[in-house]
Amino acid sequence: MKWKNKGHELDKHAEYLVKMFEEKQEKIYVFGAGLWGGTIAPVFEWYQCFGGYIDNNTQKQSDGVNGRKVISFQTYINSSKNGIIVVAADAKNIPAIKGQLEAEGLKKGVDFWVYQEFMQTVFPVISYYKYHILYTEIAQISLTERCTLRCRDCAHGCFAVDPKSSDMDLAVAKQSADSFFSVVDRIKEFVLIGGEPFLYSGLAEMIAYAGEKYRDKMMIYSITTNGTIIPDENILDLCRKYEVTIRISNYSGTLVRLKERYALLTKCLDEHHIMYTISEPDQQWMDYGFRSVDRGGDENELTKVFDRCKTPCREIRGSKYHYCVMARSVSDNLGFGVGKDDYLELADLGENGKKVFLEFDMGYSQKGYLDMCNFCHGADAVKYPVPAAVQMK
Repeated sequence: MKWKNKGHELDKHAEYLVKMFEEKQEKIYVFGAGLWGGTIAPVFEWYQCFGGYIDNNTQKQSDGVNGRKVISFQTYINSSKNGIIVVAADAKNIPAIKGQLEAEGLKKGVDFWVYQEFMQTVFPVISYYKYHILYTEIAQISLTERCTLRCRDCAHGCFAVDPKSSDMDLAVAKQSADSFFSVVDRIKEFVLIGGEPFLYSGLAEMIAYAGEKYRDKMMIYSITTNGTIIPDENILDLCRKYEVTIRISNYSGTLVRLKERYALLTKCLDEHHIMYTISEPDQQWMDYGFRSVDRGGDENELTKVFDRCKTPCREIRGSKYHYCVMARSVSDNLGFGVGKDDYLELADLGENGKKVFLEFDMGYSQKGYLDMCNFCHGADAVKYPVPAAVQMK
């Protein structure tokens, strides 16, 4: 979307959302007391607007989940429907839950939302315009483009990076955190990524720097790794101190040899009492089309591609805030050399700076698209599956 009234694009919509939120008693109920619900309930608790869980599972209704009360949908209906419902469930279960809500006369976009849309486009607006807190879902600092694997379909193009190439300067990494948190008040998840971040020589210092200064602004502080490196004792101690979650991408479905490595890593993390997640073995990735797509620079088409995509993958580099980390990294690593100006300068936001940031986060910009949209399938990438983690020969 192109900026037409920069710094005021959301004012009218925000007025509607805040009024609706207040009429709903400023309470948000999460329908789904499982994995997805567990990731967003703490956000609402942070704002003291969490009404509770709704779930069809009678055992959860009886026992509760993680110390939180769980009610049935009928109990919610009988209580006069005061609140907003956010549906947080696996994609396969969402249609049935939506049908259940609509059968009771509840309307999508008024009485309930699906969690991805709500967390990306509704709650940040309520957060800023109601609470004067600038909130965003996720942002990353890519400390290195080097990696221990050479995945043919890497969405960041890291297979093309020379193992001897330079990483982000530690001073720039620190500046990235400072620039970001000079604007943002709260974030659901702040991530140190790569390439493979455990290759980064300044990782320990960066964990401590961001953790010491900004941990109270992060709900989750995490590092994403491919699991091939066991971190040293210093890093492990800092991860425990600053409650860093290690997110392990599981490529053992293709690279069976990594199973043993994952076992060693998770054992080490358990011994050091460090939180971690390990995904199910990836069987498929998406081909974003960087080798095959060329839209010929048609601005109307690029705008449509961008508006449909809505990627959540933000990146901070110094004082530059990039809407799509893949667009930046692929352009750099694969030599496209485009999108040099496709970022928001955090050091020069000017008047209504937080509103400008929020609008950019929602997809507003001068052009209304990214140059790399010209070479990307965008949201249609799901139609182009490829085997996960196939290595370059």
